[in-house]
Parts: sequence; structure tokens; C-alpha cells
Amino acid sequence: MPLVSIVVPVYKVEKYLERCVKSLLCQTLHDIEIILVDDGSPDRCPQICDEYASRDERIKVVHKRNGGLSSARNAGLLVATGSYIGFVDSDDDVSFGMYERMLTIIEKYDTDFVMSDYLRIADDKSISLKTTDIHQGLYTKQQIRKDIFPQLIMSECIDYGPLLSVCRCLYRHSFLKKYHIFFDEEVRWSEDNIFSSIVGYHCNSFYYMKGEGLYHYYHNQDSITTSYRKGAWQVYCTMNKHLHLFFDNVSDYDFSRQLKLHQIYYACNCIAMELGLSSEKAIEGIRTILNSNELQNAFSDFDLPQVSFKFKFFLFLMKKRCSKLIYWLKKYS
Repeated sequence: MPLVSIVVPVYKVEKYLERCVKSLLCQTLHDIEIILVDDGSPDRCPQICDEYASRDERIKVVHKRNGGLSSARNAGLLVATGSYIGFVDSDDDVSFGMYERMLTIIEKYDTDFVMSDYLRIADDKSISLKTTDIHQGLYTKQQIRKDIFPQLIMSECIDYGPLLSVCRCLYRHSFLKKYHIFFDEEVRWSEDNIFSSIVGYHCNSFYYMKGEGLYHYYHNQDSITTSYRKGAWQVYCTMNKHLHLFFDNVSDYDFSRQLKLHQIYYACNCIAMELGLSSEKAIEGIRTILNSNELQNAFSDFDLPQVSFKFKFFLFLMKKRCSKLIYWLKKYS
């Protein structure tokens, strides 16, 4: 049984797959299992996966019909046999010592998971360290409740919680099994939000390796995170609904304001995407978002957060469903 299983969803990444797999095969920790999940990729990725599996017995390949990133990660989780679980996106790579370093920390402190920072590699090859605004080190359950719960789903400044992004984490497999934590297959994008929030709620301890950019995220113009997504508002409303299904039923902490902030964040995100379309389509899309029951419920009994004046004014116009919002957006976008 391997110490670490690394799940790699594969879909239309023919240009990047070799770079990713090589970084895993060259890990200083040799006792790993690399699970390449071919999510019905229409290019040469299925053949590339099989070729790598024929060369190295540590590679396991799962071929499946296309079901999206959450489905692919779940398929990998179901066949993983390692004591610890990592996730890598197939258009990224990792430092050669990533999993040995993480394994040392998670075993030393006996935590449910460990989280590092990551390097963002831009199109011009410039590299920047992306970190999180929480302190380094061990977090006990008491510290998690005090420091993490108030921003677990969405922070007061309307930004992601500190535990987002599963690819920079290593999880104890028994912990995920104990709480039956999988990815939500009805949510096609930003699926990390639900997974990471539920992990953060259930975990008794974790360790944050602040300043260590072990994961390497490449800006990819073809990525779903950098392009317009038709139907995104419906997907994000589904995500928020599923977060409600879990967090509305916990009794030890009130996450209701964070859920409102979460819905408003994705309304802002989708409005920004709509502005990239023609004026007529943008106006139609923005009106759909502003008039939605989901957004109006989020603004119900809601005090605007302490953000910049410009952003606060934008939120005020959203809350009032002001017709001037579209023109204000076009002026300042």
C-alpha cells in the first residue's frame, strides 16, 4: 500500500500532461501512487496516460466518460489506496520535494491535513508566491473555530476563505472516509469551495506551511477559470444551495452571513463575465442575475461589508437592482 495517492484529472491537456506527470514521477518520495483519471478526453491524453502506466508501476489509469472535474476527482478517490491523498491539476506541476515535505509535516503534527502556498506562473513566465492571510503553523480545533470559522466559506471582504484550493493540500485518507467527503458532482466549477469548507468544518487540526510554494499553478488561457462560462450563474446558485444544505444544519456556529457573502461574490463574478459580451447580451445577463431570487435572498436583512467605497457603492446598486448599475459598470470597468 503506497503512502500517498495523487489524483490527477485529465481532460484536453495534451500540451501540458507530460510536464505534470514528470514532476510526480520525479518526487523525492518514491512511495506514491499516481492516479491519472482520463475524463473522456477527446485528444491523445488517454494514450499518453496508458503509455506512462506501461513504463512505471506507480501509475494507475482510470478511463471514464466525461463527467467534469468533480466526477474525475471522485473516480480517483474511489480507487486510491494511499494513507494520504493529494490532488494535482494536469495543466500544473509540483516541486520535486512537495509530497515528502508534506508527509513529514502531517505525520509530525498528526493533523487531518496540511496546506502549503503555491507559485503562480504567468504567461510571460514571471513567478509570484501566492499566500494566505493567516499565520503559519499548527491549528488546533480551538484555533480553527476562532480564526478559520469566521471566514471559512467567504471572508468579510468578499473573498475566498483561507482553505480554498485542494491542490496545495495533503489529506489524511481516513479523515476523508470518516466524514464521507467527496466532490459535489452537480457543481461543475469552483468545486473546491464546498470540499474545502466541509473539510475545514470537520477537521480537528491542520498545519499551514506558509511561504512554501510547493504547488505550481500555470495561467492557462484555455482553463475554465480564465474564460467565459455559459450558465455560470446557475452553477454558482447550485453551489450556494448545496452549501446551505450542509451549513444550515450545523448547530455550533452560524455561517448564514458567509453564505450570503458567497452568493454575492459569485453574482459579482458573473456580472464581470457578462461585461465581456456584447452590450445587448450583457444587459440581459446582468438583469437576470439582479432579478434572481437567489441574489435578493442574499441581500435580505444584509448589512453591506466594510469594503472600498467604490465596491460598496456597486453592492448598494446591486441590492437595489438599480437600472443605472449596467451603465455605471460599463463606465468604470
